[in-house]
Order: sequence, then C-alpha cells, then structure tokens
Amino acid sequence: ENGTLLSRELTYVPVKDGSVWHSSTYTARFSRIPVTPAKPTEPKQDTVTLAPIPQILNGDDHYAYLVGYEDGTVRPNGSISRAEVATVLFRLLKDDVRMQNLTKDNAYSDVSDTAWYAAAVSTLSKMGVISGYPDGTFRPNAAITRAEFAAIAARFDNDGDKTAAKFSDIATHWAKDEISIAYNNGWITGYPDGTFGPQRDITRAETMTLVNRVLNRQPETEEDLLPNMTVWTDNANPKAWYYLAVQEATNSHYYEFKTNSQYEKWTELRETRDWTELEK
Repeated sequence: ENGTLLSRELTYVPVKDGSVWHSSTYTARFSRIPVTPAKPTEPKQDTVTLAPIPQILNGDDHYAYLVGYEDGTVRPNGSISRAEVATVLFRLLKDDVRMQNLTKDNAYSDVSDTAWYAAAVSTLSKMGVISGYPDGTFRPNAAITRAEFAAIAARFDNDGDKTAAKFSDIATHWAKDEISIAYNNGWITGYPDGTFGPQRDITRAETMTLVNRVLNRQPETEEDLLPNMTVWTDNANPKAWYYLAVQEATNSHYYEFKTNSQYEKWTELRETRDWTELEK
C-alpha cells in the first residue's frame, strides 16, 4: 500500500497433455502508485503468455472464417469491428483449445452474456488474446485500428523479433514493438510513403490478408482456386491486391501445397462449418 509494489506468482498445473496453458506461470503485479491513465483510444495491454500458434489456431483445416452479406457483397474496403475480429479469431481456434477456454463470462460493462459475440469476446479475453480499455469497456462495435490488430497478432509470437520496423510513424506509438514483430514475421506491410498508419481503421481485406499470412493460407494465383467457388460482386477483379486473400477467407476448401512452395492449390470445396453452433 501507499506506493508499495506487491507481486504474486500463480502457477497453472496442466489438466491434460496438450493444454493451452501447459505448465505456465503468470505474474500479477498490483500497485497503488498513481499512474497516468492510458489514452482512451489505446487498449489495455495484458501480459498473458500464449502458446505458439500451432497449439492454438487451426491452420490445417481451411474453413471459411468470414462471410459476406446478403446482398452478395463482401465489402473488402469496409471496416471491421472489434466484436467481428474477436469472432474471426474465435472461429480459428483449435476445437480443443476453444472448448477448454469456452465462456460467456467477462468483466466488460458493455458485453452482455446474451450478445451474439459474447462467447468470442469472453473466451479470447480469458485467454489474453484480446483486451479491453482502462474504463472497463470492450467497445464491441468500434472499428479496430491497424495497430490494435497488429498487437493482437503479435501476442501469438511473444518471442518475436522486435527489431524496429522502419515505418516513419510508429517510433513513439504504444504498439511499436508489436507492429515490428508482425512486420518482421511478414504478416503486415506499410504504405508506399513509408508509413504504417497505426491509427487507421483496418479494413476487412487487410484483416483477411493478415490472418491468412499468420496461418500460411496463401494461394499464389487465380489458377490455384476453383471455378465453382463462392464469388462476390465487389471482389470480381482478380487483379485487385486483395482478391486472392478474400477468396481464401470466404471459401471452405481442401488444398495441397505446391511442390517446393509455401503456396497452396485448392483441390476441392468443402462444406463450411456452422459457426453459430460454436458461438452459442
């Protein structure tokens, strides 16, 4: 109290082999020392250590994890909300990881357990993948920024390379290390003028591109797709930079990797999972 730093270590004993929290130790620190509150646009940063990507996310089964709209569009240049991002990542969790951590309980004042995104937000918050704001809110309907999304991605690689990315606008940004990790992993790129645009809202196309790169879900050319796939009226130009990424994210398919290549070739379409069953 009165400025004294208190700390306690909590050790989680694995329930069974393969547990996402396998033999992990977490340190919680509590302090009554007055601190300067974070800016309202900056999310609270959790310190939970995640298991490596292969233990958490399903990169093997290429299910569609994002769907379009009833009018036949997918709106690649539209923004994506924080709740929608949580839902995408929730769907991509390995089934056993999802079930081990599944919950609708959370401490956010603006996320009720009856909300359509309750399971996704609550489960990923429990795991430390996403976090809220210092005022106790999650702001599910707010657009998510490029910096916030890079920070989420970087949490899947806590030992990642923090060598500063040479973007001209991140030197003093709260997520500069996370942006650098994502950049050094080849997950993100910047703009031709040398900026990253950390405060810009990330678009749906950028989201799909980043997720696909994290999971190594990358067809190389239009010929790697299938003619009977789902198509969208606003993603009809194969020359658009996001065309392949959008098709990859919105079509469930079987695939094989091309010879001596990181790129995949689709072999057959498959039925998309009923995600609503997981989100109940």
